[in-house]
Amino acid sequence: MDWGALATVAPTALSSTIYATIQASFLLKVARGRPPEPPAAARLPGATPVVSILKPVAGVDDELADNLESFARIDYPCYEILFGVASREDPAVPVIQAFIAAHPEVNARLCLTDPSEALNPKVAQLIELTRRAEGSVLVISDANVRVRPDYLHALLSVLMRPGVGLVSSVVAGTGERTLGAVIENAQLGAFIAPGVVAAAELAGRSISVGKSMAMRRVDLERVGGFRSVGGVLAEDDVLGQRFSACGFVVDLCLDPVENRNASCSLLRTLDRHTRWAKMRRALVPRCFAAEPFNSPLLIAWLTVLLSPTRLALEVWLFAWALQSLGAYLALRWLRPTRFNLLLVAAEPLRTLCWFFCWLNAHANRRVAWRGNTFYIGPGSELIAAEEPASVRSPAR
Repeated sequence: MDWGALATVAPTALSSTIYATIQASFLLKVARGRPPEPPAAARLPGATPVVSILKPVAGVDDELADNLESFARIDYPCYEILFGVASREDPAVPVIQAFIAAHPEVNARLCLTDPSEALNPKVAQLIELTRRAEGSVLVISDANVRVRPDYLHALLSVLMRPGVGLVSSVVAGTGERTLGAVIENAQLGAFIAPGVVAAAELAGRSISVGKSMAMRRVDLERVGGFRSVGGVLAEDDVLGQRFSACGFVVDLCLDPVENRNASCSLLRTLDRHTRWAKMRRALVPRCFAAEPFNSPLLIAWLTVLLSPTRLALEVWLFAWALQSLGAYLALRWLRPTRFNLLLVAAEPLRTLCWFFCWLNAHANRRVAWRGNTFYIGPGSELIAAEEPASVRSPAR
């Protein structure tokens, strides 16, 4: 092989090795880490703790009413649901009130929260909800999450392991009816879920995902409470790092929860994943810089653009086949009863959209979220956009 051919093949070969290692780590972990479901009576040893499910809500997410219905069917003897809204005018309020009225058997309450509690609007809600909660175990659950009846048993079976202080769920995007939702759910299943699992397996860095996470109240207080992460955007991951720094194990529950994305536009998907890309850049800048090598299809595409030869095209076809196979296997495990071929077919477009978000994350550190505009600093520190430039670090 001459130097030209080597230069054409080598980048994609390196990227393919990295990608295959990540996907294999994910698949091996979930294959050995999810034992058969035990009988209900044997799921949790000892006393069953009271669980408070905290739901910070802002607006009406896709299929909100159906998402809430899934929480009325949870098979667990003692739990409550606390919904937090920052305004009584929030359009989600009637949906929540209808759920509460339809399920008097569920201990559910709607709470008005104070946005001034923290710069991060979600954390501001969690601070007030924790104050109102009665349970010894706190579960954070986003409004766009849908769960199975064994949701709490699965989470707590991991939380009750020796040394575990924080546990979060693997997330599967479901419900797609638009192109934006297809890309969103493919990104969650083919890129984010494998990356979260592989980060813990290969790099020893546990990533906590705030869409669904559980902790004991007493342990949360030991690490500083939600107020300690009120000034960062990635409050879930930073909270996980605080637990780790205090000697707790941060673990994953391998029973996936559904993140319902049904009708979002492509523009909204790009905006959301650009924000997440900016968070990753702020949290782990070196790893973020190397992210393109997690996608052999992207590297092969760049190779074709730089050197449009027959060999480059063959390399692209190999990368497409490899990445499509990896996406199919990941989605088949995360969504075993759903149609996944459409998401697999979207893998080339998903890759381009993700690369657009990655590039856009380098353009600036400004994000808009929940009606607020911020600048993101190192560690995802938040600075309100209206603050004068003189108080902001030039690096931001």
